[in-house]
Amino acid sequence: MIKGNSYILVFSMAVLLTIVLVSSTPILIKTLLAIITIAFVFPVIRKLLFKDKFRKIKVAFYSSVTFTIGLFLVSIFEEPSFKLDGDFLIIMVVLFYSLIGNFLYGLPVSLMAEFISMKFYNIRFWLSGLIHIGFGLATYFIDPGGFFIFAVICSIIFLH
Repeated sequence: MIKGNSYILVFSMAVLLTIVLVSSTPILIKTLLAIITIAFVFPVIRKLLFKDKFRKIKVAFYSSVTFTIGLFLVSIFEEPSFKLDGDFLIIMVVLFYSLIGNFLYGLPVSLMAEFISMKFYNIRFWLSGLIHIGFGLATYFIDPGGFFIFAVICSIIFLH
């Protein structure tokens, strides 16, 4: 699995796992973070995540930024609208949570969608889209109060 001079990867994973395990984070999130951290041990996951000059990581970041800007632009036409002087913090909070969602939930879903859809070349885009949107809709079971609408929007933006 891990070859050569990968002590930095192992050390980073050990530090991250230690932080996750001793934190007061809920057990479900701890488990998810631990699984994602351990997934980096496998070269196939690192290869998929970092191929094409960090394509998936860039898409996750750009999706978060696009979602935040879109939400800001939509809110301008709503009452009350954001004020750049006082509500800049709200925009940063939305960006932060969008980044967390896209990196902790969107990236694994995207990797899974790519892995599954590679076997179906003719319908690859549609199958990948169905998986992305399906997992966005699945967040309804986590928080039925309306959070899933934002997750679906992010999953549509994340689909490339």
